[in-house]
Amino acid sequence: MVLSTGRYNFLFDYGLNPTKPPEFPMLAPHVDGVFVTHSHLDHVGMLPWLNKNGGANVYATPPTLSVIPILLYDTVKIANIEGTKLPYNQEDVDSIIETFTAINYGETMEFKDYTVTSHPTGHLVGSSMYLIQNDRKIVFTGDVQSIDTHLLFGIKPIDTDILIVESTYAGKEHPPRKAVEENFLSSIQKVVENEGVAVVPAFATGRAQELLMVLENTDYEIWMDGMARSVSNVLLSFPRYIKNYQRYKKMVRRIRMVRNASDREKAIRGDVIITTSGMLDGGPVLNYISQLNNPKNGLFLTGYQVEDTNGRMLLETGSIDLAGVATKVNMDVKFFDFSAHSGHRELVEFIEGSKPDKVILMHGEKREELAKDITRSKVFLPKNGEEFEI
Repeated sequence: MVLSTGRYNFLFDYGLNPTKPPEFPMLAPHVDGVFVTHSHLDHVGMLPWLNKNGGANVYATPPTLSVIPILLYDTVKIANIEGTKLPYNQEDVDSIIETFTAINYGETMEFKDYTVTSHPTGHLVGSSMYLIQNDRKIVFTGDVQSIDTHLLFGIKPIDTDILIVESTYAGKEHPPRKAVEENFLSSIQKVVENEGVAVVPAFATGRAQELLMVLENTDYEIWMDGMARSVSNVLLSFPRYIKNYQRYKKMVRRIRMVRNASDREKAIRGDVIITTSGMLDGGPVLNYISQLNNPKNGLFLTGYQVEDTNGRMLLETGSIDLAGVATKVNMDVKFFDFSAHSGHRELVEFIEGSKPDKVILMHGEKREELAKDITRSKVFLPKNGEEFEI
């Protein structure tokens, strides 16, 4: 989203949809600053393109800025391997990293007659919403999570005049997290007792680290593979951003990291493997499925599976694409809702608690359902590319 104040153009997030092939957003105008809410590809995957359009300083929390390069370099690497054309290259990634400017929670950036302050959202380690102030208060949330998890505290309402908020789970509720965790642990236990291996595909940023904490009180031999390994280690540098840092550090040091092919052979003789990619569209997980594709082993999905991904194909057909061949998955396949987004009711509570005069609903397919339950504010449902005044 571009916020034009008359004096400045601020861009909030600039990502791509990581489908095959990727889907790219509208080209952004020249901007005076980019405020990134968190380090998921659908929020940062197009940042390097800005280098081709005059560049701009990129502001985010230190954890976010430390993880973004891992994602972007990996995106370029995968595109080169698969022959996918990106609107930028590795040199553009190098250049955009040079513009990174850290803004911690509670810190304020000043732009003459405007200030921008960062606040936590509970979505990822380092995820941030931004309060923009002059004579009015405007908040851009990015993705939000209301409940306290093992890794993070949930988002708190923030007093504002205008609230620009996500609506990913408009019209939907999540099951109670405690019940999800109990079912997840019980399913792993059954697999391990049956002398099998539980393969847990997870998003490298956020989900993998939360799952480590869920497994804290078990004695399983746990392996971590793929980009999740790099991200988990990087986040050790940011204790103030993690709710239970000592517990997290202990878990990262306790588990076994896959660093080579020999380790992968050891991992399939362990108990639990947390690995990327979370949607089964590449990464070590495909190797594990290929080697462990029998009923005594588990394949436990822990995140939303986007359309046209292997994960969605698995849930809908029971098969995935392995090296171009539709392959039936014979493992014990289950889905667990470990979403890092607020559900419908939680979104309503956050919005009402923030007491805005105006609400702009973004990032959702069923915004109308959420809008019906927002009764104390004027609600806007802008379309992609639409300009509107607030």
